[in-house]
Amino acid sequence: MIKNVKINNTKIGLESRCFIIAEIGNNHNGNFQLAIKLIDEAINSGADAVKFQIKDVDTAFSEKLLESPYNNEHSFGLTYREHKKNLELSYDEYEKLKNYAENKKIIFFATPFESTSLKFLQKINVPLYKVASFHNQNEKFIKEISETNKFIIISTGMSSQDEVDNTFNITKKFTNNFSLLHCISSYPADDKDVNLLVIKNYIEKYKGIIGYSGHERGINICASSVLIGSKIIEKHFTLDRTMKGTDHALSLEPVGFRFMVDRVRLLENAMGEPERKLLECELAARKKNR
Repeated sequence: MIKNVKINNTKIGLESRCFIIAEIGNNHNGNFQLAIKLIDEAINSGADAVKFQIKDVDTAFSEKLLESPYNNEHSFGLTYREHKKNLELSYDEYEKLKNYAENKKIIFFATPFESTSLKFLQKINVPLYKVASFHNQNEKFIKEISETNKFIIISTGMSSQDEVDNTFNITKKFTNNFSLLHCISSYPADDKDVNLLVIKNYIEKYKGIIGYSGHERGINICASSVLIGSKIIEKHFTLDRTMKGTDHALSLEPVGFRFMVDRVRLLENAMGEPERKLLECELAARKKNR
């Protein structure tokens, strides 16, 4: 698995600072102007990248699921099809968002949910891809994404260790240019279920760039993942956690996201080097007290 990669002018790797992604997903609620505002606020909050989710709804899900009733407090339609379609932007709008983000000097990328969306993202030349947890056993789709020769970030939620090994082995058949993210696919995830030490396990076992996709509430767990070696953090991002929609409540608002980024940078600065050395800042106390 790759140990260092450069996306546009940003380095991601074992010797680089943590790459922090504002996961906008569908928190734009199908509103283009809200998506623009989210990009602006992600920039102001210190994110290195913004990530969206792009779906051709009619092919991304089974017909049975699409026709099932979907009438709840977070629903944007009476069926799952209507709900999902109302949350999607047009391809033209996504292209405008990519151009807008790049003009603002922030990385834009997305999670494609099927081949049609992947082909569109290739057409507009996004610099990297995300594979969602529920695709991490899909060898055909991973192969298709790998053939783009772009860097791939793969979430490992809803998986056993054997299945994570399978994800790693599947992807290695086609490319080394990928990273794995530890992830708990619960919305929101309970703190006791996060198991951050899995990150250490991944680092020792897979020997590459490892990160964390956080679905828990708050900033502390995501930020603390850098102490275990996380080099990528993905966190859901919204303007208002009380908005209608399933992901808003577990997302961070701009102020919270800024706090998380600042905490990550503070911890990175404080970690230093593993070897104990006598520091210049200690010399005065040493001279006085010894």
